[in-house]
Amino acid sequence: MSTPSPRGEPPLRTVALPFVFVLFIVACARDAEGPARPVVVIEQGEARASVTVELATTPQQRAQGLMFRRALGENDGMLFIFPAESRGGFWMRNTYIPLDIAYIGADLTIVDIRRGTPLDETILTPSTPYRYVLEVNAGWFEANGLGVGARVILPEDLPGGS
Repeated sequence: MSTPSPRGEPPLRTVALPFVFVLFIVACARDAEGPARPVVVIEQGEARASVTVELATTPQQRAQGLMFRRALGENDGMLFIFPAESRGGFWMRNTYIPLDIAYIGADLTIVDIRRGTPLDETILTPSTPYRYVLEVNAGWFEANGLGVGARVILPEDLPGGS
């Protein structure tokens, strides 16, 4: 039990305890955020923009994508990484957010961009094979002055798709 000092002030540990508790909560909250998310940069002419991405590298992650989400940050997205060039399309089943779907070739150039309408099951197939797909909010590419032919810069330490 703590007793006040002879001058009537609370003991130091009584004053410090709430401060230590707040530091503990902040540290736990940081750990709950998980690891830092990668940033993808897209350039075309004078235009340059970046997107903070979640990664979809496994078949299960790629199948789930952004399904069931109700919101996506203004400069957030999902980067799908495939183990080899692909030709299949994407659809918007169970996806509530209107999306721009950018198909990116193995040479890191955007080969096609398709607009995904929420809950539409139309398969959006690109015109050429791709190795990566970047999903962002609908209109993001246009708002940033980017389009087909833009160059994509990926972080060096990205995992390969499985």
